[in-house]
Parts: sequence; structure tokens; C-alpha cells
Amino acid sequence: MRAAVTTGPRDIPVETVADVDPGPGDAVVDVGTVGLCGTDLHMYLGERHDTGFPLRQGHEVGGTLTALPRGYDGPLQVGDTVTINPAIPCGRCRPCTRGRWPACTSFRALGVALPGGLAEQVVAPVGQLFGAPGLTPTEAALVEPFSIAAMAVARAELRGDERIAIVGAGPIGLAVTVCAAAAGHEILVSDPVAGRRALAAELGAARVVDPLAEPGAVADWSHGEGADVAFEASGTRPGLESALGAVGNGGRLVVVGVAAHDLVVPVPKVLFEGVTIVGARAGLFPEALAVVGAQREAVARFVSATYPLDDVAAAFDHAITGAAEVVKVLVTP
Repeated sequence: MRAAVTTGPRDIPVETVADVDPGPGDAVVDVGTVGLCGTDLHMYLGERHDTGFPLRQGHEVGGTLTALPRGYDGPLQVGDTVTINPAIPCGRCRPCTRGRWPACTSFRALGVALPGGLAEQVVAPVGQLFGAPGLTPTEAALVEPFSIAAMAVARAELRGDERIAIVGAGPIGLAVTVCAAAAGHEILVSDPVAGRRALAAELGAARVVDPLAEPGAVADWSHGEGADVAFEASGTRPGLESALGAVGNGGRLVVVGVAAHDLVVPVPKVLFEGVTIVGARAGLFPEALAVVGAQREAVARFVSATYPLDDVAAAFDHAITGAAEVVKVLVTP
């Protein structure tokens, strides 16, 4: 079959590779659409120290189920449109056995440690597949970033009419916006890029602000009380500092943006102001499927460009050079 293989930084030829070889518990999916995310871009650029080349990338996958493991008796059927949860915990370590699987000590991921979806077919453990009835392969691929947003929203434990501040209007920040707006919350979105602010407003944000031009916007919007919940989705140090500063007394900060820098928290922030800080990793797929199915018009706004597999290098370059305008670049094998 044909697949895109990242052989080194900025080198991703399309090659003929061996056909998939499913194990006893694996299913086979004919890939329809793959989304590129920030992790993909960092690996492609050689910016992740744990990336081993050659590598078959692609973990945001929507496609058609073409083979099930022998003896499978679950709800999926050959021919179903499916999405794939790429995050595979070991199920054996202490976090896994305590129900904290996103903190698995031996985490593996499709498109990172395992061959991903930038190919004509992909193999995954059947338990990682979710049926996506009524969705297109493109919508099924976009379930994965929405699953990250769904996990962040779940970690926030949103209640009632809480005010929400979202720092960063990339794909995850915008997906959190859609999820929170659908639940009826008042949302402020902060991002320095005008186009992303405009899209956030269209997706349900009550107020959008440029953090560089309006440093006091959260205080003004919240009547000096601060946000009940802030989501840090930019993955930047200024964004993290801004999100922490936006949280009011008794509020929560949910860190979902991937970054390597430190979070410095004054002790009074957690001791006297009662601020809770949690991280959100990996996804919740049933919840994301429900949101994508109910918000298809909003989800369609995430698609910035689509490339065929033969032009996968151009797709990566578009996602990198057009980062300020792009929400999601897709590849169709």
C-alpha cells in the first residue's frame, strides 16, 4: 500500500510499504481523512527529542472499517464509518488500574510510537475504534481534537452559569469554545490573531480580545471577579501566565496546551484564593462524537485546506507557514 513516511526533519516521501498486518485484537480501517495537529508539525520539523525516524504520522483519523478481529462480537460492523482513539494506555500500571489512564506510565499513541493514518490503511486495537454513524470521514477525523476538548471540559467540572476564559484560539481552544457554548456558558476567548478571534466569536464566544491590546479585558468582562474557569490552550508561557491571572477566587485552571516550560504559582493563589489547577491529556470520544454530531456546521469551520496524500509535504508546509490563518489542514489518502 502507499503511505507517507517521515524519514527526517521536513522529509516525508510517499512510498510503497508493506500491507498492514493486524494482530489478534486489531481492526483494519481504510483511511478517509487525516487531520494534522501541532504534535505532527513538531515531529515533522524534528523539534521533538523523542521522535524516532522513520515514522508514519497521523493520529486524527476518520475512515471506513474494513476488517474486524476474529471472534469480535461488539457493535461495530465492516463498512461502518469510524474514528480512532490514538491514545493507547497499557492498562496495567498503577495509574491505569486506578482509572487514571491518561497518566499511564507506558502510554503509546498511533502516529507517534505506532504507525499512523497517513496511509491507505491503518491498524488499531478494536477497542480504540468508535462508530461515527451519519458522519463523513472528515467529520470523523475531527472527532479526535474535539475529544481533547471534551476531556478538558470534563476536567473543568463546569457548573451552572460559570464564566469561562479560553486563552488560545487554535484548534483545541476553538473546540473547547464549541463545547462550552453548546452547554450554555458565557465565554471570553483571548488570542492575538484577529482571524482566530473572529472565528471564536462565530463559534459562540460572547467576547473576544487581543491580549496584547486589552490586558484588563477579563477583569472588565467579569466585573472584577475573574473567570470561574480558565482553559490554557495556547501552549505558550505568556498564555499560561495570562490564564492563571484570569482565574477568580474559587476558580479552576485547566491546562490543555502542550508545552515544556514551568508553571509558577504563588502559594496564596491556591491557599487563600482557592484556585484549583489541573491538566487535561488524551480524549473522551463518546462525548466528542455527541458534540460533533450536534454541531456539524461549527465543526465544518475548522477545515482550512485539504490535500491528497501525494501532496502531504505541501500540507505540512501549509500548516506551518500559514499557522496564523489555519485551523486544521487535512490529508486524504
